[in-house]
Amino acid sequence: MDTYSSAESSNPRSTRRAYVLNELKEARKAIAEKDDALQRLEDRLAKLELQREGVSPKHDRHPSPQNSYKGSSSHGHGSESRRRRHRPRSHGGSHHRDQRHHQETKPQVPFVKVFSFSGDSDPNLYLEWEAKCEQIFTAYKVEEEQKVNIASLEFIDYAMRWWHSIVMDIGYNKRPPVVSWDNLKECMRFRFVPPHFRKDLMLKLQRFQQGTLSVDAYFKELETLLLHVKLQESDEAMIARFVSGLRRDIQDVVELQEYSSLGSLVHLTMKVEAQISKKNSFSKLPSKDSFKPKDSRPSTSTPKSPIKSSSNKCFKCMGYGHCG
Repeated sequence: MDTYSSAESSNPRSTRRAYVLNELKEARKAIAEKDDALQRLEDRLAKLELQREGVSPKHDRHPSPQNSYKGSSSHGHGSESRRRRHRPRSHGGSHHRDQRHHQETKPQVPFVKVFSFSGDSDPNLYLEWEAKCEQIFTAYKVEEEQKVNIASLEFIDYAMRWWHSIVMDIGYNKRPPVVSWDNLKECMRFRFVPPHFRKDLMLKLQRFQQGTLSVDAYFKELETLLLHVKLQESDEAMIARFVSGLRRDIQDVVELQEYSSLGSLVHLTMKVEAQISKKNSFSKLPSKDSFKPKDSRPSTSTPKSPIKSSSNKCFKCMGYGHCG
């Protein structure tokens, strides 16, 4: 430590200066110890990296500094700590750490494959393909800028040629590119879904009845229509629409029952349909009287008498007198 004269020690400013110098010394000592600990950890990490690659670790080129703190002047100790902080580190360890950091920060894009689309004229096929793509994108958490590339890679036949013309038109006429999934759906709906398709579906939905369909097929078709027209209805409205389209014999029974949700109503309706079908099948069976055998007792009616002829001829000899 620096020595001070008695006059300086009695000065309050000198006392504060000595206190600050002592705090600075302790802080530099703590920084030096932390630098030593960091250097030891880096050396151990470099050795582990070499061992993992199958290379036998050699003697350290830069041995870790000693933990013991030797008293020195404040300027000497500061220069030593700065040399330790700026000491060159192992090139192999830093290379492997940078490589591992690059692998960790690199975004992991899952391999996503959607169904192919050929550009059929049936709008229902396109709407089913669109719904399936959205389900896959949601499940794999695909980024928005990758959805267009993933979906367009599965265009085949006419759809591939149509998409190529769209890309060429964007390049020639300087139009805004298709960069989002919503933009792609808008372009495809404009081409593959006619303008009157939604109106036709709404009319079909209003007039849709069960008819000869089973309850399960009727409910699935009803849900498909609602999905295609993108009509969101409450449970009460959906229940009223479902019940109003049932066959009259099923509807009369279902209206007298109690149900808490649309799902329970559908299962109840399927059960009622099965009971009615079973009852109708029993009613069509032949009755027991139709299986009784016919009465085989002899008839009690008198036999018919032979036909009498108006002439007196003998029937044996035909009236020629040969029978005597």
